[in-house]
Amino acid sequence: MKIPGRSQSYSPSRRDVLRGGVLLAGGLAAAPVLGACGGSDDKGGGSKKVVVADWGGALVEAEKKYIFEPFSKETGIEVVVAGPPTPAKIKAMVETGNIEWDLIAGGPSTVLPIGRKYFEPLPDRLLNIPGIDPAYVDKNWLTYYLFSIVMAWNTSVVGAGKKMESWADFWDTEKFPGRRSLRGADNGVPPDMEFAVLADGVDMKAVYPIDVDRAFRSFDKLKSNVPQWWTSGAQPGQMLVSKQVGATSIFSGRIGALKKGGAPLEFTWNGGMFQLAAWSVVKDAPNKENAFKLMEFSVRPDIQASVWSKYPNGPSNAKALDLMDKEFAKTLPSHPQNVEVQFLQDSEWWGSNRDAVLKRFQEFAKS
Repeated sequence: MKIPGRSQSYSPSRRDVLRGGVLLAGGLAAAPVLGACGGSDDKGGGSKKVVVADWGGALVEAEKKYIFEPFSKETGIEVVVAGPPTPAKIKAMVETGNIEWDLIAGGPSTVLPIGRKYFEPLPDRLLNIPGIDPAYVDKNWLTYYLFSIVMAWNTSVVGAGKKMESWADFWDTEKFPGRRSLRGADNGVPPDMEFAVLADGVDMKAVYPIDVDRAFRSFDKLKSNVPQWWTSGAQPGQMLVSKQVGATSIFSGRIGALKKGGAPLEFTWNGGMFQLAAWSVVKDAPNKENAFKLMEFSVRPDIQASVWSKYPNGPSNAKALDLMDKEFAKTLPSHPQNVEVQFLQDSEWWGSNRDAVLKRFQEFAKS
């Protein structure tokens, strides 16, 4: 499958999430154990357990029911859920040799800023899985779902019958009335720089490398209409429904639920940014072989179809779409017709520029 929006200079090894785990709030207070108990703690996978560090929230509840529990039932390997998989703790575990986690939810947005030396290379069998685009695979991560950030609007604010087709429309507050919100910089999460340059006329296929100065000039044109830069996944939907803003960037998975609740909202996939949510294995993880088994299980077409039919992220394995309700599949970010009008976030670029951009954005937002 051709991945739109990839620049000529973008050449990751076989291969992005915004933040690994998609801005899900909070960690888990305890570490629930799923599946059969027992087994030794032999280095590398002689045990019958695997410890997964994840971000908590409704997504993890879906993963437990449709991935972890079926995996335990089929293999006899218990899944212990921990987390959240913060970069500082990953580094500390590896550097001290006190490895508490085996598998972490994160992928490129976690691996690249920390460094590959903190993660295990994947076995060859995970690098070439039928149905998974090579762009979704790297020697240190395997994508198990995709998620998108798109533009959405409240029709009662911007005007009935009006439809935004581009980020230039989003910036046009005369034609489409109402205040705006975009993702800000908080807890290491990158702001919506890509949308700023798209609004200023950059072609979707030439977003990277981002012209940072151009992005901030574009932000400056909109800033007076931004009451708040959002930093958690729930905020943009709340601001739309309450009419605090007329339009915002938002995770696509949240739109459907809000519309079902009766909110007069619409969105478009055009110019959306899709990101990769992936598994990575911590360096010297005590149960790394079990972690690799769980990774492989999670991207089986039947498992993917099961979990992502219940939680609206896009399966990374295209074969899963054939096992899902056809109309529902069209609502997911990884459906081919939606992928074609979006672009893939370049985590390589963000890995190199994140700190400088976050610092500049934080100063910009305060000024």
